[in-house]
Amino acid sequence: MNRTLVVFVLLMFLACKGQNGETDKTVSVREPANNIEENIYRCGDSMLAAFKRKDWMTFVKYNHPNMTSRMGGAEAFASFINLQMKQIPDSTIQSITIGRILQVVKTSKDQQCVVEQNMRMEQQGTTLDKTTYLVGESLDNGEMWTFFDASTKTGLLPKDIKPDISSELKIPASKNQVN
Repeated sequence: MNRTLVVFVLLMFLACKGQNGETDKTVSVREPANNIEENIYRCGDSMLAAFKRKDWMTFVKYNHPNMTSRMGGAEAFASFINLQMKQIPDSTIQSITIGRILQVVKTSKDQQCVVEQNMRMEQQGTTLDKTTYLVGESLDNGEMWTFFDASTKTGLLPKDIKPDISSELKIPASKNQVN
């Protein structure tokens, strides 16, 4: 497997694990404007809950199908997550939340969105607050959503994962603050 892809996947999973496997219970400015936004939050929260339970197959279900395919299918992807997460101390990720929905775009084929993902990591007395951005896709008019991290610096571009990503989507650069 391509090293860049492995790093990308590892970062995606790091962004979904909380302290001792917990997800952060606080919610940042999440006021859905409609049913579609409610479904985006529901699916994002379900993804994090599956990760908390270490239910890798359910977690993979909320990852974009092209990412799952790149990883060799759902079972191979889930196995990879399991192996990678065993190497990361539970105490590293202090909190993780799905933040604001920045954009929802309807195309002729699907609906797409950009959602904030806020993470606090701590290691050796240093705290890193990181905001990355997930691209979501729904093929059923906004009911079910799958996601991928569009702002990692691994060499994979959003078009590598979703070749037909809407040109209307504006994906901000990730933000890091070291404390």
